Amino acid sequence: QAILDHLLRQPFILLLRMLGAFRRNVSHQEIERILSEIEAWYETSHEQAGVEWLPVDGICNFLCHDLGYEDMDEFEDAIQGDFKDFLSAFPHIEVCELDSRVCLKVRSMEPKPPRKLMINVESPAQLLDTTFMKAVDAEVDIPHLSFTIYANQRRHIDSLYHHLVVARDELEAHCSNLGETAAERANIMETVNSLGHLLDVRTPFVMVIKDPSGLSEVVPTEHVISESL
Repeated sequence: QAILDHLLRQPFILLLRMLGAFRRNVSHQEIERILSEIEAWYETSHEQAGVEWLPVDGICNFLCHDLGYEDMDEFEDAIQGDFKDFLSAFPHIEVCELDSRVCLKVRSMEPKPPRKLMINVESPAQLLDTTFMKAVDAEVDIPHLSFTIYANQRRHIDSLYHHLVVARDELEAHCSNLGETAAERANIMETVNSLGHLLDVRTPFVMVIKDPSGLSEVVPTEHVISESL
């Protein structure tokens, strides 16, 4: 089973490695937006057309218009690759040729055994170079700060660095919108500052990802330890 799970994860791991190459031209947020747009377009078109396989050129035109690219060549220049290969890298998207047209089918991603991923962070470069896809039900603990990034029912693909930046900024915004006492506000801002200091990795620390659905991924995996949850 472990070998099977490893093989099933390979296409998505390849995609996450591709994200590192896209970083210069397309942000991880943009990749997530592209994926979400593809899934939403397929769901709507599938319901309307009542067929499983839909032509890729339909989503190409939609993406170019919606994301502001002049044409498909400009879009493929941005992702530094062929759109068909990009689609094929996702484990829940199938691509084939039907009647000389490239078509796609989007399947629902099936949960895997629950697990816990522990990441030993040793440098700022590691935070920037490690890509983390946080599943909709995943939580991230930073034990030495007693801080948790809770599940928010949204998938999030980004570097570890920007996951921490988003958590810090959201906590700071939350603090500014509440009328806590001076002591409560000071405690929250202390955590905000501590999260900011983590970005410098003055000392190594551990991030613990609780992944109930098994759909989160971290690449590269050199500093990651996986255990059953």
